[in-house]
Amino acid sequence: MTHADQNRIERRSSQRFSYQVPVLLRVPSDGRSATGCTQDLSSRGALVWTALQLQEGTPVEMVLVMPSEITLAEDMNVCCRGHVTRSECAEGAKPAVAVRIDGYEFLHSEASVPQHAIREEQLARP
Repeated sequence: MTHADQNRIERRSSQRFSYQVPVLLRVPSDGRSATGCTQDLSSRGALVWTALQLQEGTPVEMVLVMPSEITLAEDMNVCCRGHVTRSECAEGAKPAVAVRIDGYEFLHSEASVPQHAIREEQLARP
């Protein structure tokens, strides 16, 4: 652990889980969309690996299956509305965006993200 890591202040407002969950990202203002995969996830946000180019502040929707550990019930298909708080891209890696979840709604099961999306995202990552 580096000195910077030791001095890092935790600013997350809810517990973050290391879940690789497939997502469908959509930008409502222009209709662009792409699949992605979370690196970690909480009830208030997610870090998502995706090829979709997004700027900080961009409003987005994410459709995903929220795991039972987060919903405190059963796995649920949800559409999260939020905005990009950070965009990052390490050299040679797929871009990632941090999304702050502002609200969500439960969806019927037919609106879920195809499960093959997670395999495609995992193969595309370095």
